[in-house]
Amino acid sequence: MDIPALKAHSESLVGIRHDVKWGGVDVYSVHQTKMVCIFYDGEKMACKVPEDLFIMMAEIPDCRPAPHLARAGWIEFGKNCPLPTVEIENIISRSWHLVVDKLPKYVQKSLRPVGAEA
Repeated sequence: MDIPALKAHSESLVGIRHDVKWGGVDVYSVHQTKMVCIFYDGEKMACKVPEDLFIMMAEIPDCRPAPHLARAGWIEFGKNCPLPTVEIENIISRSWHLVVDKLPKYVQKSLRPVGAEA
């Protein structure tokens, strides 16, 4: 898992804000405080995954329901996660869409170009 590449991908998403919170956790949020993904312990990251993928993702080696965020559908990816970086980038992009889908329509329109709905 290439953490610098995943952080760069996170920063490339429309409307993303990067903050460092909770003693060194990199948090990527959209529309104020709606978290898309977090990076912590130097070698772990977590993000929201689609409900239909949650159980499957939790069964991948070195992936598990994210502590404190599992109820919200978040999965933690450890440093030995076998998924390729590009696949995790796709998961982060899906996380962005899941978060944006819950925002007010006027905010969604400002974040998504015309014709780019999920």
